[in-house]
Amino acid sequence: MFLRSPAKINLFLKALGKRPNGFHNLESLFAFLDLSDELSVEKSDKFSLEITGEFAEFVDPKNNLFIEILDFFTTEFAIEKNLKIKIIKHIPVGAGLGGGSSNASAFMKILNEIFALNLSKEELQKISLNFGSDIAFFFETQASIIKGRGEIIENFYAFEPIPALLINPKIHLSTKEVFEKFDGNYSAEIPTKDLLKTEIFELIKSLANDLEKPAIAMVPTIGEILNQLRKNGADFAKMSGSGASCFGIFHDAEKLITAEKNLQKTFPDFFIKRVKILSR
Repeated sequence: MFLRSPAKINLFLKALGKRPNGFHNLESLFAFLDLSDELSVEKSDKFSLEITGEFAEFVDPKNNLFIEILDFFTTEFAIEKNLKIKIIKHIPVGAGLGGGSSNASAFMKILNEIFALNLSKEELQKISLNFGSDIAFFFETQASIIKGRGEIIENFYAFEPIPALLINPKIHLSTKEVFEKFDGNYSAEIPTKDLLKTEIFELIKSLANDLEKPAIAMVPTIGEILNQLRKNGADFAKMSGSGASCFGIFHDAEKLITAEKNLQKTFPDFFIKRVKILSR
């Protein structure tokens, strides 16, 4: 069985406070990108995991979510472990784009299908919280307001695809370490009903990513990327998630193409790609 596993982007991200268990309460708008990994899984006579693609080297074949999830499903649902798994990694790893979480969701969907487990979306989302906060979103089919640890999900209204320029410096940032750097200056929560009434570009313009400051303190290059996006005509420039990926939104298509060419010269070793931000 084959599935595409899309990246996500945070159009804003607010840190609201810290839970007793160490996790943070967040508020964010997750949208999809037209950038995906490719995952195929089939039953076999032995277990194998093949990782290829531009970012394959950043995934540990012996310590990853595929192994964790398969161990869980083997124990809980008595499924066979003998699977042939192939993943082509087009999404930068540890980049604030949810590649690993998206892969995890796709893998769980496939296990549910090929072993006829008949688990509902809600049941899969609940299970996914054992493995990460962002995975639950990827069972949805449209952009969503995400709250809590990632378990509170409210689908956002449909919007037209938004052209953007994505830049990743190929630096892996630990979400845990970024939060440890966070200064504790928490934001106030905005009621979901108010967010759903606000025009998409107004949300992007008015709401920041609270993790930008600590991420830039750890990786100053992020600040340089954001500055260069703005200098090259981006109407909005932000970091996604806990970094280090940044994106610039351009209302002018010609400016976007020119910015891509300029920034490929400025940052020749970075991952730079024109993408579309999608509501579904």
